[in-house]
Amino acid sequence: MTKQKITLADFAKSPVLKAHAAKSKAVARALDEQAEALPYSKVFTSFEFEDFLTQLTPKRFELLRLASKGRHSIADLATASHRNPSAVSRDVSKLSELGLVKVESVSNEGHGRKKIVMPVASTI
Repeated sequence: MTKQKITLADFAKSPVLKAHAAKSKAVARALDEQAEALPYSKVFTSFEFEDFLTQLTPKRFELLRLASKGRHSIADLATASHRNPSAVSRDVSKLSELGLVKVESVSNEGHGRKKIVMPVASTI
């Protein structure tokens, strides 16, 4: 019994293999660029429904919704949600513990450091 080898020419002929190769290249480019999110990836977070409801208060859900639109500072989220920055910071810390957002500390020119909130998933 002989095994058939796949060659580069097979990728050019087959639409399925061609699509797979294109996705693989996109992931490789994202890895090379150290992108925050990889294309075609999915993040699954699992909670007991009751725990989820107690942890994800309406105000935290609003912050999660705002954060899902891109990178925002704590101050930006506080302004957008009409809340105190310290309360927003506490809620963002909880969302980070739950794995729903990532928080990165970056230099804030002339003002020390600031926290940038980024979504973990593109959809909720």
